[in-house]
Amino acid sequence: MYGKETDYIMNTNLFERILVPTDMSAFSDLALRYALHFNERLGSKITLLHAEEISWLAADHPVGYYFENVPEARTALTKELHEYAASHVPATAGATTLFEDETPELAIVRIAHDIKADLIVMGTHGRRGIRRAILGSVAEYVLRETDIPVMTVNPARFAPGGSIGIRTVLCPVNFTHIARAALDQASAIAESFGAQLVVMHVCEGSEPRLFSDVQSEFGIWVDPQMRARTQYKEIVVHGHAAEQVLAVADQIDADLLVIGAQHKRFADTTVIGGTTEKITRFAKRAVMTVIRKAHAAQASAAAA
Repeated sequence: MYGKETDYIMNTNLFERILVPTDMSAFSDLALRYALHFNERLGSKITLLHAEEISWLAADHPVGYYFENVPEARTALTKELHEYAASHVPATAGATTLFEDETPELAIVRIAHDIKADLIVMGTHGRRGIRRAILGSVAEYVLRETDIPVMTVNPARFAPGGSIGIRTVLCPVNFTHIARAALDQASAIAESFGAQLVVMHVCEGSEPRLFSDVQSEFGIWVDPQMRARTQYKEIVVHGHAAEQVLAVADQIDADLLVIGAQHKRFADTTVIGGTTEKITRFAKRAVMTVIRKAHAAQASAAAA
């Protein structure tokens, strides 16, 4: 392990608007706690979104049923969301609440775009299952369809009532454009929270690379301005990328992993890489995914 340490500079423009999808259950509480942590430190504005498709209630009923029952259900859920916010968000923080009569995954992506959110913070079940339930179908859809950073937390892997904070940030890099974007984000977070930044690279393959070679590549690849302003350390390990990232996260007790994800075209949709999926599913700590959509990557490649 080696590195360089400097004083940090607070970035007050980081994450000005945060979207927090909630189902108003204990499952969503951890995501809201992280958003409130950003609010306390950075003054981020929080929007609490509850989305639930209730129009289907009237699908097999006469038109009159819709007018009598769906508006009432919408009013009740809007009231419940207000009450949830009042009981979970300090008055000093404040929060905007939105109820949308729409499937959660569609509403999250749309509303995040509409309010120009800088970050989406949401829970993920992290379970295996059919269709897209590996990360929880909603979280997987959001990761696949948005280009806004997504911070996922799995309540099942956090100690109930345990404290949260951002003291150590781990950022795996592979010397690509999306890895640089993730490192820029990780650096800004570390500066704003006075956290230590650990930058790691995993050498995969049968022939391990020389430490000195990777050290030289780090020196060239890392932005000199970041080196001058951010307290950070560098780690080089060998092995399977996802497994090593998770192992190092445990070893250094990282509070937050910041990873880059490149959307890839597959038929008429996009997919997230296997390393990103495994880290997000199995991490015992918060994971922020910095996303680059497939069309953006194509445009960048054409300009290069």
